[in-house]
Formats: sequence, C-alpha cells, structure tokens
Amino acid sequence: MMRTWISVLVICGLVGGASGLTIDATKAQIRTVGGENNGVWNLWSGGEVGDYLDFAGGGEYKIAVTAYGSPAGGVWPQMSLRLNGATIDNTRVASAKPRVYVFTVKLHKGSARVAVTFDNDAVIEKEDRNLYLAKIEITPPQGVDQPRIIPKSQAISKENARHEKDERAALKQADIDIEKNRKRDAEIRIVDATGKPIGGATVKIRHIRHDFLFGCNIYMFDRFGKPEENALYKKRFRELFNAATTGFYWASYEPVKGKPRYEYTDAVVKWAREHRIRLKGHPLLWDHRASKPKWSGGKQPPVDVQKKRVFDIMQRYSGKIEFWEVVNEPSHLPRFKIDTPYRWARQADKNAYLIINDYYVMANGYPPFFKLLKKSIASNVPFDGIGIQAHEPRTMRFPLETCKEILDKYATLGKELHVTEFTPTSSGAKITGSHVGGVWDEDAQADYAEKFFRICFAHEKMVALTWWDLCERGAWLKGGGLLRKDLSPKKVYTVLKKLIHEEWSTDLTARSGPEGRAAFRGFHGAYTATVSAGDKTAKTEFHLGKEPRSQSADKKNVKIIVVKF
Repeated sequence: MMRTWISVLVICGLVGGASGLTIDATKAQIRTVGGENNGVWNLWSGGEVGDYLDFAGGGEYKIAVTAYGSPAGGVWPQMSLRLNGATIDNTRVASAKPRVYVFTVKLHKGSARVAVTFDNDAVIEKEDRNLYLAKIEITPPQGVDQPRIIPKSQAISKENARHEKDERAALKQADIDIEKNRKRDAEIRIVDATGKPIGGATVKIRHIRHDFLFGCNIYMFDRFGKPEENALYKKRFRELFNAATTGFYWASYEPVKGKPRYEYTDAVVKWAREHRIRLKGHPLLWDHRASKPKWSGGKQPPVDVQKKRVFDIMQRYSGKIEFWEVVNEPSHLPRFKIDTPYRWARQADKNAYLIINDYYVMANGYPPFFKLLKKSIASNVPFDGIGIQAHEPRTMRFPLETCKEILDKYATLGKELHVTEFTPTSSGAKITGSHVGGVWDEDAQADYAEKFFRICFAHEKMVALTWWDLCERGAWLKGGGLLRKDLSPKKVYTVLKKLIHEEWSTDLTARSGPEGRAAFRGFHGAYTATVSAGDKTAKTEFHLGKEPRSQSADKKNVKIIVVKF
C-alpha cells in the first residue's frame, strides 16, 4: 500500500458522527509503550497506538486522531502518523484540551498497519511532556466500505514474515556494499636499487588500524576501585576500539566555578594518543540538568560564560580531540539554539570536526531532527557530521531494513553520518518493535549488535559507530555493557571483536610475480608490508584510503606501493 499525498487539518473540539471505523485508544491492538489514564491512552517515549486494518478499496481516506497534551520546555508533544512502520507525516498537539487532527491520505486497497506515535517525550526540570490519545477514526472515500480490523495474530504473522524476508535481504546487500564501500584494490611493487622488478618475493600484508571509527564512551577510565581493574578496562577498550568519547557534562565537570577537571581529560588524552585512539568530546552544552552547574543555580550559565567554556575547552584540546558534539539533542530540547554555539566552536578550532547529535532517529527517522539539520544547512551553520543516537525506545530492536532507509534519507543532506550512541542491552526486557520475539539477553544482544554493525559499516556515508557503555559497572542502562561487572567479556564483545578485527581486517601473504607485483584488495586503513627477497627484508607502512572517484565508472584507481631494496 503506497501513500500518494497527505495533509493535516486541526479541528478544535470533538468530532462526532463520522461514518467510518472508530478505534478506541485504550482498546487498540497496537499499544507499545504507555498506560491508560482517565479513559484515554497516555503514550510514553516512542509509544504507538493503532491497529491492523484491511482497506476494501483505494482512494482518499481521512484519519482523524483525537488527542491532547502537555508541554515541557515550551515545546508541545509531536504526534506522527505511521503506515506499515513508515512515518507519513507529523503535527504538534498544542492543546491541553481534546482536539481532532485530521490526516487526509490516498491509499490503495489492501492491508496496512496504521498507528500514531509520540515522537518527542521529555522531562525538563519539573515539566513532563505528555501525549494523550482518545481515539482514531478512519473514514473511507465515498462508496467504499469502512476498513476491517484484522486479528492481531494473523496480522503479526504476516508482518513478521515480511520483516524477516526484508532483514535477510538487507544483510545480504550489506555484505555486497561492504565489499564495495570499505575496500580498495592495491598493488605492492618490489624493485631493487636500480628500479628493476624483483619476482618471487614474499609479501606479508597486515592491516593495523581501521579508517572507520569503531568507538565507545570511555567514562569509566581510571574510575574502578583497583589498579588491576583500571588496567583491564583499558586493555579491553584498546583491543576492540579505535575511537573514544570523553565527557564534558558541565555540572560534574566544573562543580566549582572556574575549576574544570582538566587533569582527568588530560590523562584520557595522553592514554588515547599513546594507543592511537581518536577522541570525541561530548557535550559542551546541553539543556539538561547534567549540564547545569549548581553554582549557576541549576540553570544554564549566561551566554558569555557558555561562549567562554566552548573556547576554553576546544582551544585547550585543539589537535588532541578531533570531534565535538557541541550542543546535545537540540531538536528534542530546542530552547538551546545551535546556530551561535557552533559558530563559536568553528572560531575556537577551525580544524575541529563538529557533529550535531540527537536521539529517536532509528525509531522513525525523527522528522524534527531532519528539519533542524536541513534548516541549519540552509542557514550556513558550520557542522561536518550528523550524529544518530540508536537507543530510543530503549527496548526496540530497530528493523534493519528501516535503519538502512533512515541512513539513506539522512545521507541526502550531504554530510557524513555517525551512530553516536548504540545500546542494545541484555537486561531481560521484552524485545519490542521487531519480528524477533523473546527478551533482550546476552544472545539477543550479540546477535542484533553484529547485524546492526553490518548495516552501518556497509553504508557509504557512515564513518563512525559508537557503543554506549563498555562495562556494566557505570553503564547508563542495565545490561548495556559489552563487559560484565567483573570486566569479563560478554558474548557481544567477542562477536564484535571477531567481526572488526578478523572478518573486516586484511591479513595475508602473497608472492610477487615476474614483474615484481603483488596485488590485493584490502579494507581501508593503515597497513604494514614486510617484504622478503633472498636474505633481505624490507618493511614499509602505508595507508589504503577510499578510492577516488574516477571519470569512468568501470575504471579502477589502484593504490600503488613501491618497496625498494
């Protein structure tokens, strides 16, 4: 069933007498997150309400949603209409009294999953943003029978079969795209001092570091009670990751005004540089209690103090911390405008890589974030990458084919993509939003993490994927770590280590032909090549980067590395 066009009309008051199907929100077959409240359904973060329907004929349908809400931070709830899991359109529910929001949609004959979602749940200070849903009324075109509700078991069976098929197809395509987007042809040429080719030489090629950033926050660095635990944490970190996110949450980073905890960051920076781990700072500003110092009365400090913080921190770590999320989650917390802070950041360090970061994106594409980015680009706000958080709703197993579609959509903005916070857990919670049933245990966590990594690594515009957190001790979500509390590896740690450092690593031995050439195709990144010819050995380091775009689509640009004896 395809959507042709849609429009939204807001009608004050309640609408009665509609000659169509009425779905009571408290009795709908689809109610993912939320609870009944005074005869209506109170949706929570990412909550959906709707049903499985069979449409008797095609044409223009009216979908009327009776809803009301409460604001937080001056922002009212956002409600989206979704068909078969795809967001069709959204609107603000800017009323504390029931109103009817009418979506006009052109549909084809057939079955569909129709649901309304709550996109921007938030608690700001003492304000709780809420969305309350009373009913959904669906009116067919003239002469077409009203839709029929399909029993949940029947609909889910059909829907799950489709998602399973789509997921297999997405993973198969990911393997093809990884080969295309993450590897390049190269050739080692071995010559003597006069430039004459040396045939029969042994060439050992070793991939020592990925270009792609596989990262994690490093918040438990030196925060364990025993030196051996701190040492083991660092060992586990560097054996898996080549990127780290270090924290700058204002309330805890500068508990005393004018005395930021630079010494801790200095230690993280020193260790990361020693192990060639690239760093990101997160966040400098955030409209959240974690970034509102007590010395400022629990409020955001004045603008001149905000600006000084951005300049002080970024200039101190210029050339040491490459990436920055200057303002965190700006489309959910829009009181903090990003325009000026990102211009400060560019002035503070013109070489810094700036990322705009927000959550709920993998759930439904989160249209407000896309709109914010599009507006920022049009307004010449300086930033380099789009940060996509992937842990809200917290129990959702994001359909992999949908993840690919969302990455494709955000890639149209012309910026590089980063998954900045990814946290499938092993908490025992029920898996939601997926054809896969059961609970989030260590097996489910490992299985989904591997598949999600494949989808992201395959995408041409993706440059980084960050896990959130490494260890269960200190993790923000129960079961979210890659390591247990005793720092022993969970299954997911082992699976990702094998994926990143074995399957996606190039380690081979070749022999040069009569013309002194040894050809190979390897993953992007840093390499060593050790060449042995007779009793002589030579070693070189080289970088295999993304293949430059050729004028001819079928012309290969082969990286040439010359080793001279």
